[in-house]
Amino acid sequence: MKRFSFNLVYLIVICCTLIMVTCCTSSSHNHGTELLSVVAISRHGIRSQTVSMAVYNQFTLRPEGFPLWPAPADVPGQLSTWGQQSATRLGVWYRDFYASQGLLPAAGTCPAAGTVYVYADVDERTIQTAQGYLDGLFQSEAAADCGVTVKSSSAATDPIFAALKAGTCKVDTAIDQASFNIATGGNPASLTTTYAAQLQMVQTVTQCCQPALCTKYSLPSPCTLLDLPSVVVADSTTGALEFAPLFEIAEDVPEMFEMEYAQGMPETGCATTSGAQCVGWGAIPSGGLRDMTKLHTAYFDLMFRLPSYAGADGSNLLWQLIGGMDQTINGAKQAGILPHATSKLTLFVGHDDNITAIAALLGGVTWQAEGYQMDDPGPAGALVFELHKVKQSGQLIVRLFYVIATLDQMRNGTTLSLNRPPQRIPLRIPACDGRYDCPYDQFKTFITANVRQECLIK
Repeated sequence: MKRFSFNLVYLIVICCTLIMVTCCTSSSHNHGTELLSVVAISRHGIRSQTVSMAVYNQFTLRPEGFPLWPAPADVPGQLSTWGQQSATRLGVWYRDFYASQGLLPAAGTCPAAGTVYVYADVDERTIQTAQGYLDGLFQSEAAADCGVTVKSSSAATDPIFAALKAGTCKVDTAIDQASFNIATGGNPASLTTTYAAQLQMVQTVTQCCQPALCTKYSLPSPCTLLDLPSVVVADSTTGALEFAPLFEIAEDVPEMFEMEYAQGMPETGCATTSGAQCVGWGAIPSGGLRDMTKLHTAYFDLMFRLPSYAGADGSNLLWQLIGGMDQTINGAKQAGILPHATSKLTLFVGHDDNITAIAALLGGVTWQAEGYQMDDPGPAGALVFELHKVKQSGQLIVRLFYVIATLDQMRNGTTLSLNRPPQRIPLRIPACDGRYDCPYDQFKTFITANVRQECLIK
């Protein structure tokens, strides 16, 4: 009797597993639906630090300083050649995957004109990431990139990605301050306790700070990272809340370690010459890189998911998203919508704060990618929105995925394919009651009601 019970339980487990695998496979291959169009909103790829090396080296007493990046990433904030190649490898996978879904022709044949649209922010790192995607999407075609080019604004600042910086709208500081107070229990100083272990690890690895940084904040030298002010202030121009400077530094440095790792810099045998390339000087303990990036994701949650900020930073991209989907549905070009009316695959390339803001605007989308902290908008990570039509009912639905290569895939230059894919994580959409399949009408109604209309470029 006991043996029979065991076998029955075993059989039930096997059956349930097969059902789950079948469901996942069915969703992956769109059984029961027709894929009409895809809009991916991506972050740029692997880049160097965004400030001068002289400024960045104030964060360490290690004589070799932070690593010098090879050209073109020797210019602060620019994409590395490896970063562009990583985007190209992702582009190859995007092409193969969406060809397998029937959205694009197989590699070797150019898609029809006007069916692929790529738009990037004005920064070099976003434009070159977008170019990397294009090179991967069309690497098998004789015509260079099948005639598709990266589009971007001619303005110095593009409000599609940076409405605050462009001066299109401002943050309601009172609204965001109230939300921030709730998130921190009204005591921002408590964050230094909550993240004490991570802050100490950053301090130990960097041996922060240079005397010039101590002097800047009227601290006696020597000073440490934890001596720096942790106050929150509102930007006088945009109204956006900002940490100054403890968490600004503490969140940024671990992300740079993440970039160094993805770039393929060595972890051991580190040289001690000035500017030598190495991940965290070889001083990061096992598991420490991922642990330290808790500071990065906490900072993003506390700053870029605030309601008014997220509305300014994500509204235009979401407006372009639903406008593009409406064009697919109606077959007609809409005023103010950038993609072609016939676009089947649209790619916007922006920044990590755009990804975080959009996730917040959609009611609090979250993801967990292998090797990253929860909601870490890593290099070339993308929120991918798919518009489907249910074959039986004709209902239009939206599915959302987070797509990103693992850090090891980036570091190792792994060729991505259908058999060796990046992570493609299905996400629940809080705006649609937490469902994976979101009725398009409900999706559009939610976005229309929650974007900041005064921030929109129409």
